[in-house]
Amino acid sequence: MFLQFCGASKMVTGSCFFLDTGVHKVLVDCGMFQGRDASAHNQDQFPFDPGQIDYVFLTHAHIDHCGRLPVLLKHGFHGKIIATRATRDLVRILLEDSAQIQKDDAERCHRRGELDCELAQLYTPEEALDVMQYFETYPYGDSIRLSDNLEFRMRDAGHILGSAFFELWAKDSDGTHRKIVFSGDIGQPGQRIVKDPDLVREADYVVVESTYGNRLHRSKDETLLELLSILTNAKREGGNVLIPTFAVERAQEIIYEMNLFAENHLVPDGLEVYFDSPLGIKATEIFERHSELFDEDARRLLEGGDHVFQFDGLRYIDKFRDSRRLAARHGIVILAGSGMCTGGRIVYHLENNVDNPKNHLVFAGYQVKGTKGRDIVDGARTIRLSGRQYPLNLQVHTLGGFSAHGDRGDLEYWLRGFGTSPRKIFVVHGDPDVAVEFSERIRDELKRETYVPDLYDRVELE
Repeated sequence: MFLQFCGASKMVTGSCFFLDTGVHKVLVDCGMFQGRDASAHNQDQFPFDPGQIDYVFLTHAHIDHCGRLPVLLKHGFHGKIIATRATRDLVRILLEDSAQIQKDDAERCHRRGELDCELAQLYTPEEALDVMQYFETYPYGDSIRLSDNLEFRMRDAGHILGSAFFELWAKDSDGTHRKIVFSGDIGQPGQRIVKDPDLVREADYVVVESTYGNRLHRSKDETLLELLSILTNAKREGGNVLIPTFAVERAQEIIYEMNLFAENHLVPDGLEVYFDSPLGIKATEIFERHSELFDEDARRLLEGGDHVFQFDGLRYIDKFRDSRRLAARHGIVILAGSGMCTGGRIVYHLENNVDNPKNHLVFAGYQVKGTKGRDIVDGARTIRLSGRQYPLNLQVHTLGGFSAHGDRGDLEYWLRGFGTSPRKIFVVHGDPDVAVEFSERIRDELKRETYVPDLYDRVELE
């Protein structure tokens, strides 16, 4: 029985792990690589035969975990994709959006007369929708026997709506059992909408993410006070607040908090907030359909009649013509994708706001290396937008407390739940220095054997 690391190895994107039990061949996630350097790996051939994959266990709907599922189908996969219902519903809109972006990029490439334009499009919108027929959905907590040799259970990972980590019980051709736990992305406890991550008592092997494995998040209260201060100052000075938002979870979390601000009369009177994201609007509708997964705080508000994603002053924008009308406005808040400023409507708003020092740019999520968002967070003073270089004169803020990822302490707490059981912990889904530092800390603090795999490393599970 062996495990091969086909993505998210010494990087934060492209999550994909291939497990060959000797009886079954399965994947955990099949995500897209993101960022200038990593994205070239989207053209790599899979180091396995997709036609032989029996199951894909999908931890959640983010594109870096599901974005290459259509590619898997194009190369022969006809197995089952196992996930929660909420993950399935979110995957549909995210894959469709990803395919449309790729299509638009390919068309622009052809218009410019560039070579290798086909590389810009991994799959079409129609191929993205083909994925949906292979889904089988299950609830959290049920142990499901797929065969005499393979069993699984999904547990709430507390990362985004519907996110799960998987417990897999596998038996090889010799009848030897092994239990492997794949963390997916572990959430930050105390989020308003999703529940806290579940804990597991034992495993033979654990594959754990390390996105924030070298740092601690700022407290939620401090984060909310900083956001409130930014909103108040911008309104007073006539500046705009731009918040690049991920369409799933981060956007809903921020809108939820702004709803509480508005209801408690904490924000300035007349503050206007525009959620300029067609994809985010669709995602919010899915959140509302799956409110049974909400944490007790959000459920209590819903039961009390509060529409947690609506408040006076909030406007949802679908049509781009309405988005363009915001260019002449001052003293407003704009939430728009993409969350890393790599495309979407946030680019248009940056073009109109980037040169005014009264304006604010607020990052509320992880910025992958090689993205415009990461360049700005790392201190770039200019940014290239739509082929033109702009000076960065607006004020830049990073709100770590909104992260959907657990920090170093949260990940350590989750790993302590296993006690002394894991033979080995594989550290993935982190920048190289972060993954190595977190691996060393696990060895020192938890006294567990660890390994930080390189891309396409193959490890026998003894």
